[in-house]
Amino acid sequence: MIRVAAVLLSLGFLSSLPIHAEDARPMKVIMPLWGPSIQADGTGMFVDMFRFVLKGHEDRYDIEFVSYDKALRLLLYSDVDCAYPISKKTIMVSMKHTDPDQMVQSLPVLVSKTYLFSRPGEPVFSGMDQLKDKLLIQIRGENYNHNFRMSQARFWNVDTEIEKVRVLLEGRGDAMLGSMPEILISFAELGVEIPPYDPGFTVLDYNNAMTCRSSPKASALVNLFNQRIRETVEDGSLRARAVGHGVPESVVDAFLPKLPH
Repeated sequence: MIRVAAVLLSLGFLSSLPIHAEDARPMKVIMPLWGPSIQADGTGMFVDMFRFVLKGHEDRYDIEFVSYDKALRLLLYSDVDCAYPISKKTIMVSMKHTDPDQMVQSLPVLVSKTYLFSRPGEPVFSGMDQLKDKLLIQIRGENYNHNFRMSQARFWNVDTEIEKVRVLLEGRGDAMLGSMPEILISFAELGVEIPPYDPGFTVLDYNNAMTCRSSPKASALVNLFNQRIRETVEDGSLRARAVGHGVPESVVDAFLPKLPH
């Protein structure tokens, strides 16, 4: 019965029925502040794409911007309902004791690919075996250091993508962990060329999805989000939105979500 109610709610069939105040409360969605793609003033590519996907349903959610380091803890230990753009896998790696069945994840707006960017003029890294004792720059809370394949490296935590790029260019680290396509926006904002990297060496791929603590209400919002992702991928408007934010037309298709059959 709960599952049926969730489906009906996602389709809007229950909007005319009386509901409890708690059910009427907008879902609280946290977004981590990590650079130009998510900014505290509500601008940035990922914020815009979230609002675009849920256009016309603004009454269903409230957004709160927090540090990346704080985002995962708030999702698990506060009244926050959802985190975006954070995948369930990311939460499971960072918070190992979390029950995966307690989380429900949407389709992603984009699928990012993480690379290692070297200092200009320095050799690129092409394998995990080259990272022993190397100092890698990450945003505090990204937790690449929790990846056992990178356990031999050392890590330097900074607060934003812009700071990550600056630290690298100042020569204060061996390499920077950066994810495309969003890191391209940071490079463009700073007016710097893309630092050297091996396009054949991907540290990981991850889904820029909405992940919520499981409940009928969360499932309804995720179902709506998924429906809109499918629609905007199929009509090309999600692609156009990403290009409009500076993702090059020549590479944008590599980052768009692949729809399940």
